[in-house]
Amino acid sequence: MSTLSQKRALHQETISHQGVHAINSSIHNLQEFSHTPNGQVKLGTAEAAAVQALEAIPIADPNERAGWLYVKGAADPKQKFNYFHYGQGTNAMLLSDLTALHSILTIDTYTTAQSLPFFNVFTLADASSPNASWYKSKITYSMSPGEHMILGESVQCWSIKKPIDHTGKRFVEFNRKQVDGAGLPNETIQFITVHSDSIAPVGTQILVQQIGYNLFGGRNLVESRMSLIT
Repeated sequence: MSTLSQKRALHQETISHQGVHAINSSIHNLQEFSHTPNGQVKLGTAEAAAVQALEAIPIADPNERAGWLYVKGAADPKQKFNYFHYGQGTNAMLLSDLTALHSILTIDTYTTAQSLPFFNVFTLADASSPNASWYKSKITYSMSPGEHMILGESVQCWSIKKPIDHTGKRFVEFNRKQVDGAGLPNETIQFITVHSDSIAPVGTQILVQQIGYNLFGGRNLVESRMSLIT
């Protein structure tokens, strides 16, 4: 039979272990969602051209805000920007490994829902993919009407899992998910992108300062927080 002192010691040990676990969990969460950039791409370089992928070329902001500024002109009614920011390394990552998408951006103009950007995740095509498709599945994360975007405000947009640590910016969730294809957990991620809508109104203006994602494959935590600089 345990004595009172033994029970107290066991209780204190349990509390101590719980405390250490809580601290470790907090540290893990802060590391997982720290938004200090760990990469950058400069406008006008070959790397920037790869990110832009033959779509609209952004400009430096006349007001000297950090990031790439996109302004839709009247010359091409289907003009848009696509910023590709994932490339597979030594190991394939699956949809089940994707834990967060995030971007620091500013909406300068708003006319319709098509004025807003969104995230896309494309998976690798295989024998079961449609013949005309270069991807197997496309998962789109966009903003629902219930979210609030204030013009000119730099915000932290996110989807899948909400960041814990951030830069003091307001969070805006891209909380509407649309899946084109099966979108199975075991599909291999091919591209991750931030997009504007091809049918956005002329004059649509969006500033993107940072783009990123979090992948968690086994014990390997992969964080990408890429600044777009001029």
